[in-house]
Amino acid sequence: MCSEKTVGEAELAEREELAEQVTQKLLLAGFTPSRRGAVPGSGGFQVNVDLAADAHGGAFVTWHTSESLRDEAIASKLSGEEESPSLEYFKSLTKIMHSAMIDVLRAAGWHACDAANDMNPYAIRVEDKGN
Repeated sequence: MCSEKTVGEAELAEREELAEQVTQKLLLAGFTPSRRGAVPGSGGFQVNVDLAADAHGGAFVTWHTSESLRDEAIASKLSGEEESPSLEYFKSLTKIMHSAMIDVLRAAGWHACDAANDMNPYAIRVEDKGN
């Protein structure tokens, strides 16, 4: 059995506090939180805390387009349409919002950068300036 090492309570509390502060700053900037699952079709930002004790852990932000646009883009890709309008729009929006959120988070005083995560290519890692 394999077990992943997780952070202790103090580090978890710090990450959760950072995630809450990030959420509040994004709300102040006018971003809408994602309500995936709760409100069908909604898009917006999502803040998550990864409990891993290694370099993969921390606070992360991801932008989601609406489910309908995402579904259109996926359908286009699966049908072989490499340059469909919905797929291009989805790609453009995702890149634009990724960049914009990094800029907003940096303006709020954090170190924000691409998380370099193959499983979530547009995840943003957020850290306190002191880290």
